[in-house]
Amino acid sequence: MHSIRCKNCNKLLFKGDFLQVEIKCPRCKRYILISNAFEHPTEIHCGKTKKITHSDKTLHY
Repeated sequence: MHSIRCKNCNKLLFKGDFLQVEIKCPRCKRYILISNAFEHPTEIHCGKTKKITHSDKTLHY
């Protein structure tokens, strides 16, 4: 099972296995889109994926 934290404020957002999920962080109010956790779980945890910001409130992992 994977755990996902907000990269802006580090709050735990999600635990589980998934292909794609969009979450709004309740602490900092940013929207976070996370894709392909089954294929690249270590990249999500170690921060090696490229962070792409499409707007001020959306982060893609």
